Amino acid sequence: MIKCLIVDDEQLARRLLRDYLSAFEGFTVVRECESAIQAVQFLSTHEVDLLFLDINMPHLSGMELLRQTPNLPMTILCTAHSEYALESYDLDVVDYLLKPIGLARFTKAITKVLARTNEKPLLTSPPTEDASFFVKSDYKKIKIIPSEIRFIEAMEKYVRIHLRSDKVMTLLSMSAILKKLNPQKFLRIHRSYIINKEAVSAIEGNMLVIDEKKLPISKANKHLIAKFEE
Repeated sequence: MIKCLIVDDEQLARRLLRDYLSAFEGFTVVRECESAIQAVQFLSTHEVDLLFLDINMPHLSGMELLRQTPNLPMTILCTAHSEYALESYDLDVVDYLLKPIGLARFTKAITKVLARTNEKPLLTSPPTEDASFFVKSDYKKIKIIPSEIRFIEAMEKYVRIHLRSDKVMTLLSMSAILKKLNPQKFLRIHRSYIINKEAVSAIEGNMLVIDEKKLPISKANKHLIAKFEE
């Protein structure tokens, strides 16, 4: 059962999402919140698998919630504003729904949720294990050998690639760099971190230890812990 939290300051919008969800088996709404602040309070004490989040809300916007709150569940943005779409995907949202939301478009978003839940592959031809690639950094192109990568960290518009003996900053999104890596070796455990499975030295609760640095696993990706037993 996928537990859902609906966050929107408009009652009609919340009701529409609840009605749509009732058409799908395996989904249940555990709470509706009128503000992002209420959502933060609820998430601090309850397990949620899927968050439906409005953007334009008083006091704390949906985008501010995404930027400031670690370990959020899978998130679908539901908004009348299109200008945040690009940034939202760098924050690893599942989908971006523009109001008014039709059932067909909502169904497509739910399909994406199920794809993540079932860990269906997104690449039909994954990269070979050690296929190198180049990234731009400080006006030059630097060759990256995947086996040298320890983990990758999101840094606003940039990513920082932590190598065995160096660090490289490059202007890429997390999703773009993930496509260059072998999905059997590299996992996105959080909207801010991609890790090399072979670099993990320990698991401490919901944290992975790589080179003495502890990296959080988001609630939506807790199932990935099983990957380290393969």
